[in-house]
Amino acid sequence: MLLVKKHYADLDIKTQLVATLTNCLAGSELEPLFIFIGSDRHILDCLGPLAGSMLLGKCPELLIYGSLDTPLHAKNLVRELQLIKAAYPGHLQVAIDASLGKKEDLGTIKIRQGALIPGKALSRRLPPVGDIAITGIVGSEFDKKRPEYIHYGSLKDVYHMSKIISEVIYEWNEKRLLISS
Repeated sequence: MLLVKKHYADLDIKTQLVATLTNCLAGSELEPLFIFIGSDRHILDCLGPLAGSMLLGKCPELLIYGSLDTPLHAKNLVRELQLIKAAYPGHLQVAIDASLGKKEDLGTIKIRQGALIPGKALSRRLPPVGDIAITGIVGSEFDKKRPEYIHYGSLKDVYHMSKIISEVIYEWNEKRLLISS
């Protein structure tokens, strides 16, 4: 179920995303896991690892998996998810990944309840990830017909969406720490 959909340039995006994430994570007794999916080798697929790295620099105490140094991608995702689930059974998972959408939605960040399916744009068969999904639209579904497109494209939108996502999780964490102290 889609909870919020905002373009990264919208003035109220952080307020809306922080409020939505706060509502999604309210009542969770265990520390949530943040799982950033993507490759550091492809510009349009680096939204997750880039946001994970940005967040690690601000909140190293959070349970963060996936960064530019240790990306979670098609080749290691299944194994890493098994290790994460074994280490943190019952923890709520927030999965962050790049996605394709309509051309007019480029630069849009979405939060929805439910898992995301990584690798779907390239017809990869990977397991669903997360209880909550945060996605950034980095390209159009039309581009799915041209797999080489994932190697090219502008880092601008990917960077801005990664920055917003990391700032939203940081602000959620700061808000949570204030309330609990």
